[in-house]
Amino acid sequence: MTPNITIDSTKSTMPRRSETRNWRLLRLLNRYRLAIALLLLLLLAFGNRYIPYGHHNPELARYACTAWLLFGFAPFVLPRNTSLNRWLYLQIAVDITAITLLIHASGGVSSGLGMLLILPLALTGVILPARIAAMFAAIAALSLLGEELYAHARNAFTANYFQAGLSGAVFFATALLASLLAQRLRESEQHIRRQSSELADLTQLNEHIIQQMQSGIIVVDAHGRIHQMNQAAMAMLQISAEAAPRTLSAITPELARQIKDWQQRQNPSNPVQIHSRQLLARLTPLGSGRDDCIIVYLEDCAALAQQAQQMKLASLGRLTASIAHEIRNPIGAISHAGQLLAESPRLNDADQRLGEIIRTHAGRVNTIIENILQLGRGKPANSQTIHLKSWLETAISEFREMADRKNIAIDTKIVHPHMEVSFDPDQLHQVVWNLYQNAVRACEKEAAPKIVLYGAISADNNAPFMEVCDNGSGIAPELEQQIFEPFFTTDAKGTGLGLYIVRELCSANQARIHYRRSSENGACFHIEFGALPPGSSNIPREYSGAG
Repeated sequence: MTPNITIDSTKSTMPRRSETRNWRLLRLLNRYRLAIALLLLLLLAFGNRYIPYGHHNPELARYACTAWLLFGFAPFVLPRNTSLNRWLYLQIAVDITAITLLIHASGGVSSGLGMLLILPLALTGVILPARIAAMFAAIAALSLLGEELYAHARNAFTANYFQAGLSGAVFFATALLASLLAQRLRESEQHIRRQSSELADLTQLNEHIIQQMQSGIIVVDAHGRIHQMNQAAMAMLQISAEAAPRTLSAITPELARQIKDWQQRQNPSNPVQIHSRQLLARLTPLGSGRDDCIIVYLEDCAALAQQAQQMKLASLGRLTASIAHEIRNPIGAISHAGQLLAESPRLNDADQRLGEIIRTHAGRVNTIIENILQLGRGKPANSQTIHLKSWLETAISEFREMADRKNIAIDTKIVHPHMEVSFDPDQLHQVVWNLYQNAVRACEKEAAPKIVLYGAISADNNAPFMEVCDNGSGIAPELEQQIFEPFFTTDAKGTGLGLYIVRELCSANQARIHYRRSSENGACFHIEFGALPPGSSNIPREYSGAG
């Protein structure tokens, strides 16, 4: 058994999506850098009277802001194969350096410029693992403490170690919290993608099941708009997928009217006449509200009646086979008693005639029972590839014994000598023998009786066929539709099961049989075998017919 292998396509697309999202975050960080650097330069140039920024070392502040601003234009000239992590490491290092210099130029951490590092460190926690984000938070915290130590050693201004430590703690908290939230977000995103993929697979599976169902299914809303329709429903309503209207009333007003009545009264649905077909519509609401969609199940009443009839026939067949088996023993006793009675020397001619009638009809009943039991056994077909010409040459010798006794000519013609068919050999012999016996009875009273066995390839569907035809009187047109029914016969001595058995055997071997009138007004039975496999196109496909 071949195992089911499911390929999760979300895993192959996740790294690509994550990298795209990270580059988008880097571009956001670069815009933040450009905006802050430009704003600080403007404040340094025009607002230093009102905002104490860069007052300790204006020249250092100007150089640091200018270099930071120029660095913000670097992504526009980056090569396409630049590593994201390396570029991010460089960006964070530059941001920490530039902001530390700006803090020193503005009189230390008391200026509040250390908060400018919160966003870069937060994005670092989102993009990079937690340990890398914590490392950069530690670098930023040590940079502030180093700056305060340097200022204290140089007596540049009063160092504020508490605020520097507090800023470092904020850096750690920001980086780790952002990393934790980003991890949770990535896990949620993966879970949502897996669920979306499973939901898409389930939707596709449901769609496939609905399309393959034999019952017609239509999903409509409360206003009669069609949301879904499977192929069986389109076939029942005789519409195509390309030209399918979007409202049910445009397809079948009768069904739309029935749905409206059902919504108002909740009455059980009745069969509706659609395109000369009786369709039974079963309605099921998808929700409890009046405006929810409705599932319409369409069933062909003729198909349902046929299925019910087949079930009845199957049950009747089993019952008939059981009854036939029980009748077989009494019939055997009657036949045996008739034979013993015929051996009595005290019977006159009238009694002998009555005994003959008993034996004849007992034999006929026994033949009917044998045929019924044969149908009840239902032996499966063992289809094999049969070379039709060779098989007929072997079987025709048995047929000629009966034909020669009644002066019947047999003509066999196979258009292609290498033509092959797929059939159970024993069942094919039974089929041809039954048809041959019928042909003998039909034409034996003619002046020049003749039976033709003809085989060729159909030009319509490339399927091999064989015909058994005679030059008898044929079958009356009004009886042609009944000849394959069980127990139907035009011969007083027949059982009416021969052609029925022939049709069942052909059906078991994926073949079809039908009757047509030959050119000589006789009976012609046409057996169409299964289609030839590809590669058999070299077989001639002319078809002139046997009649």
